[in-house]
Amino acid sequence: MPLKKHLSLFFLLTALSTLCAQNNATDDKAKIASVLENYFDLEREAIHLHLDKSTFINNEAVWYQGYIINRKTNKPYFTTNVFMVLYDENGNPVSEKLQYASNGIFFGKIELGPKLKSGLYYIQAYTNWMNNFSENESTVTKIHVINPNEGLKNYAKINAETLTLKLTPEGNSYVLGIPNQMAIQLQDCRGNAPENTEVQLQNDKNEILRTIKLNPFGYGKFEIIPTQDNLKISLNYKDKIIEKRVPTPEAVGYTLDINNFTVEGKTIIKIRSNQTTVNSVGAHKLYLAVHQDQKYSLYDVTLNPSTHETEMVLNSAELFEGINTVRLIDNNLKQWAERLIYISPKRETSFSVTKNKNAGGKIKLIGYSAYQNSSLSISVLPMETKSLNNNSIIAGLTINPYLTTALENANYYLNNPGRLQRYELDLVLLHQEKTKYDWETMKIGSPKAHYTFDIGITLKGKIDESISKKPHHKAKLVSFKDFIMMQSDITEQGDYHFDHILLADSTYVSMSLQKLPEFESIKTEIRPQVIGRKRSFNKPFKNTLSLCADEENIEYITDFDLPKLSAEIIQLEEVKVESKKKKLTYENRLGNGSLRAFKIDENVHFRDILSFIEANGFTVRRNRGDVTITTKIRAAINQAATSIPDVYIDERALLSFDELDMMTSDEVDEIYLDPNAIVAGMNNRFGIIKIYRKKGVPANYKDRPDPNSFYIKDGFARYFGFENVDYTAMQSVGFENFGLIHWIPKIKSEDNGQFYFEIDNYNLKTGKFIIEGMTAEGQFFHEERVIDLQ
Repeated sequence: MPLKKHLSLFFLLTALSTLCAQNNATDDKAKIASVLENYFDLEREAIHLHLDKSTFINNEAVWYQGYIINRKTNKPYFTTNVFMVLYDENGNPVSEKLQYASNGIFFGKIELGPKLKSGLYYIQAYTNWMNNFSENESTVTKIHVINPNEGLKNYAKINAETLTLKLTPEGNSYVLGIPNQMAIQLQDCRGNAPENTEVQLQNDKNEILRTIKLNPFGYGKFEIIPTQDNLKISLNYKDKIIEKRVPTPEAVGYTLDINNFTVEGKTIIKIRSNQTTVNSVGAHKLYLAVHQDQKYSLYDVTLNPSTHETEMVLNSAELFEGINTVRLIDNNLKQWAERLIYISPKRETSFSVTKNKNAGGKIKLIGYSAYQNSSLSISVLPMETKSLNNNSIIAGLTINPYLTTALENANYYLNNPGRLQRYELDLVLLHQEKTKYDWETMKIGSPKAHYTFDIGITLKGKIDESISKKPHHKAKLVSFKDFIMMQSDITEQGDYHFDHILLADSTYVSMSLQKLPEFESIKTEIRPQVIGRKRSFNKPFKNTLSLCADEENIEYITDFDLPKLSAEIIQLEEVKVESKKKKLTYENRLGNGSLRAFKIDENVHFRDILSFIEANGFTVRRNRGDVTITTKIRAAINQAATSIPDVYIDERALLSFDELDMMTSDEVDEIYLDPNAIVAGMNNRFGIIKIYRKKGVPANYKDRPDPNSFYIKDGFARYFGFENVDYTAMQSVGFENFGLIHWIPKIKSEDNGQFYFEIDNYNLKTGKFIIEGMTAEGQFFHEERVIDLQ
């Protein structure tokens, strides 16, 4: 065969081989992508609780504001039903409630009580939808409670008898003959670690091969090239020898060594193997998957044929803010190594707070946020507080959802992150013995929606069996105080149901049965069941730290000062975000607390209500009696650039906006609105407007006798505003230790970023302000400020 034909055939075969390899790589990546996309296809919620503080006297209340996001978008989610359970340290439930959420925000309080003993308590927040997942997607927040008759349980004291060493190879892969990173953890049964501790790597002859210093939280790591020698980590603590055998290395495998803290903006990944692995597995293809839920990046991995290793340098900005899971996977979908890394979100100085003036025993303050229309909550504590909450919204929404247990000491790593803090946070992530999302489980199948996404509660029941022509009747539900009026069809079997109702605890309702077509009232008893109020969680709280053997003999600290409280006087401080001359009537209605409130009086200079709506973020168009109201929010990528809001008059949803055309401002008592509010439902709506008219329900209509009137005892928890306990000595050490100056939830910054609030004037020089919140676009912020109060 001529040389030219030989060369042509050679190049053709080479091209075909390259094309085939490319096609195979594409198919392999598609299989990996399919696992990730399918497993995280169902939306997953993440919840964070911002508490007023972390340590409570047992006759105080725990005040909180909750933040909910959709993890696919990292934006506020339209979840409405959040279940809250308080557990003691043994996992026994103490109290529970159903909390109403709107636009990704909910707020309220948990009453403690004088009977509670000193100890750790845990608040678990979850939704019914979270039951669809094998992983625990709830959030658990730890608090300390002090019973003054007992003192403070000293959980910080080292329990030397339970100190344990744990060793975790990076990537959970420990391979013979090549460099490996080995993580060390030293902690007792309560998670405490001795300070300034060093451990030793020793051989069987007790010869010291290396000394490793651990950080104050008991973490460290070292590099090792494993052989067949038996090695151990040893520590002498208070004349007690604590040892842990180094695990036996695997002959076949790959190591994963990741560093994203040394070089700013770079994530350096080293992958190594050995000749035994090459001989054993042959020429299989390797891929590096970096993902956060359904978001992922896939990279080809090619090892140097002589050194059997490679180094990849990725731009950290191209990865995902928060926790990323890194997996080394071959073309047969076998996972060889995995670990978690953290990519810090961009940080900006986004807040300033200044004192405005003193008036009537209050300190009025003005805040400025770099983020418009953001939702905030603020805790104000004494400067020397020992009750600072150490779990920020940054950890709560970007780290904890991806861990099996919440990150301890989160603010140490996140408040002022430098190279040391990023390195030490990485040490914590190295000690995840197993990632929360198991690859083998993910390959088997994706979660299915067997549990409902609850929106409100349901009233359901049957009418009397003796009533004929049941579908020719309707059940009617009325609550005059809460402006609720609904009707339900009756089935052939006599069933009726009212879905998606927002009923608060102890709402007084009246029910009746009406016969069509004249809507004639039928005398009969109607007693519905409340559905959806109490949803059990299939992963209830369990204390992951086993109780120490000496738990019954635990030390109580009593030589410190507690704040002095008046047991009989409760000081009610209804905090208003905006300065209002007149008290609002409807602001504590479910859903109204997260909306901007307006009292319509002589100071409102708009003749008609549509002009007022248009001046507050909505677009209004009128055309010969036809009224259109839109927002400038795009609800979906493939949707038009405007969305239609939900509009209510006296809690009655409007199907048409035309009746607003002739409504004047002097007809209206109050308006609650937010053009950025997420509307629960499948109609892709944005924005809420709730109008309450001055004219009331006629007395003769309200007072009609109703044989089926009763209280709904199992509704959403009511919120009546912040109530601080009455401290009798604000200048005392006890108040500095554990007191609370003020708690301000449900703050909404204006279009110009400003917000206003007030606190009690306790004649203190300064206060520590802890500000948390999020924007409609999913930016989270946690900032701590010291503010002059004089």
